Amino acid sequence: MLGGRSFGGGGTEDEAEEVFLNLTPMIDILTCLLFFLLLSFGAVIIALINASVPVIADGDPNPQVSKMKVTMGLRITDKGMLVTASHDQMPESELDRLKRSFPKKKNEHDFKALHDYLWKVKNKFPNSTSIIITPSPGIPYEVIVGAMDASRERTGGTERRPIKIPMFPEAVISTLVE
Repeated sequence: MLGGRSFGGGGTEDEAEEVFLNLTPMIDILTCLLFFLLLSFGAVIIALINASVPVIADGDPNPQVSKMKVTMGLRITDKGMLVTASHDQMPESELDRLKRSFPKKKNEHDFKALHDYLWKVKNKFPNSTSIIITPSPGIPYEVIVGAMDASRERTGGTERRPIKIPMFPEAVISTLVE
């Protein structure tokens, strides 16, 4: 009461209290939430695989360049891997000579043999850069990544100056249409 009058808030001046909110718990929660959001965003970036998507191009490609380019195909099954090649103008007999199968060894896919064979193909067709990987249903993620790693690049150079030589860096993951 001030001079016998009460304030409109329902109380008197003597009864009015200052209210202090403790914001420390809320700040702690927001800090933890921000930390986990940043952490999960980093995990999403690491979990992505660099795979290109096929694109339809306008116009005819240069026939001289396309004669030296083949598109490799890799079929991954639970029994092994099958490598094929495709090209618009190359005879089917020559494409059949590029077919290879790599059965599992000791119940594991033979990525080293696949890598060595794809290196030979790359030397024969140096302008080739694409491989289409088609895993069967139930093939583990690690096997698909292993196949991509085996086809992407080869280590070269010297021990003091190692280099990475690209083989088939344009990997496309495909599925079977049944």
